[in-house]
Amino acid sequence: MICAVFVLGGCAVADSDGSVGVVDSTDGPIEVEENLATVDVRVARSLLDPEDSMSDEEIVSAAAENGMTAAVDGDAVVYTMTKSQRDEMLDELRSSAQDAVDGIVADDSNSITEVEVDDAMTAFTVSVDAERFSPLESLLVIGFYLQGALYQQFAGTPAGELDVVVEFVDDATGEVLESGSYQDWRKNLEG
Repeated sequence: MICAVFVLGGCAVADSDGSVGVVDSTDGPIEVEENLATVDVRVARSLLDPEDSMSDEEIVSAAAENGMTAAVDGDAVVYTMTKSQRDEMLDELRSSAQDAVDGIVADDSNSITEVEVDDAMTAFTVSVDAERFSPLESLLVIGFYLQGALYQQFAGTPAGELDVVVEFVDDATGEVLESGSYQDWRKNLEG
């Protein structure tokens, strides 16, 4: 799942004049500024490169290889892209998330029987065989958090509203076995 995040390391384009545009810095991980022809998206670098394995130059270069540009601004990457490119990226993010979910459900070594994701990728409901459910499987939430948060960032969700809720439910009874949110996870990491 986390691999899906790396695909986005270099997806952006510049305005027709080649500039990236000005995006105000905020405490939140995202800001989207829509113009007539382009969309500026400010994405937390920790979502694009969670293992901090890419240099600034590699991020910019990866964008150039895709016919796009990116600008690294501290702990964020600012992408400027056309609205149609952003729509295509959102489709790719959703498709990548669905592929990851399909792989998890198909893996017989875990107890997961189904994963439902809402259209905005703010909620993942993970159905499990409660008799086989292992607390270690709840670590999958990290991948769901990252996929949902990244999708929301590119969709333009304001920083204060960015969240992903993941619930593990018993597939027989519907009882919630475990629940968590991206915001709570971030607070725990920072605390």
